[in-house]
Amino acid sequence: MYKANNTTLYDPELPIPLETANDYAILISRVLPYFAKLNDANKQRFLIRVYNFRKSKFFHFRGLQPNEEIAILVSAAAVQVSLGLKSYRLAFFTSIYILSDANQVWHAKELFIGHVSPTGIYISWKHFVQEFYDYTEGMNVALHEMAHALHHETFIQETGIDWDFRQDFDKLSSMYGPLMSNAVVERRSYLRGYAFTNYQEFWAVSIENFFENPQGLKDNLPQLYAILRATLNQDPLHPDELVLVG
Repeated sequence: MYKANNTTLYDPELPIPLETANDYAILISRVLPYFAKLNDANKQRFLIRVYNFRKSKFFHFRGLQPNEEIAILVSAAAVQVSLGLKSYRLAFFTSIYILSDANQVWHAKELFIGHVSPTGIYISWKHFVQEFYDYTEGMNVALHEMAHALHHETFIQETGIDWDFRQDFDKLSSMYGPLMSNAVVERRSYLRGYAFTNYQEFWAVSIENFFENPQGLKDNLPQLYAILRATLNQDPLHPDELVLVG
């Protein structure tokens, strides 16, 4: 287990020390393409949020040695999803588990590269690296699981609710049924089939595509893209126009 600093989940947002900000920026820019596209003001907001998110979590490593850089990068993936939202620390989840590879969940036969449960957020580091390295395939375990965690916190646990986010998110339900029906009839969809497992997977897979293939998603499913843009208060095609709230 790699402990967070002695900062509670509800502490005020702390400023990031200049030296720490520089170190974070160098590390994050090597791995997250999203960060490099932000303007200076949005980069600074991003780094402050990563710093505070990291301080609010306990990181547990399984099959890996504790590594602060991994903790920072996983925190950065969480902030990427929530940068335009008021609430971003995912306060319900005090623990994040970093696994060396895919793992078995409970008594399921298949292996999972990530999942979210009341005990924490679980992410395979092997797949984290692979999917940020290939940032165009529309699959990203870190963004996927952080989307699940955001949904879980807002709609299930009702911790740190961002009501603006919740109202915009509700509009997404109007897309799920028609897109699923079309996928069944046409036997194809711009979103991978896993999106139609259930509504929560539709949300998480949509988030992966929103960040990794924004132009493709906008061209193929423009209404879905517009809803996600309004829900997250950001547009990956125009990152400098990020609408920061709160």
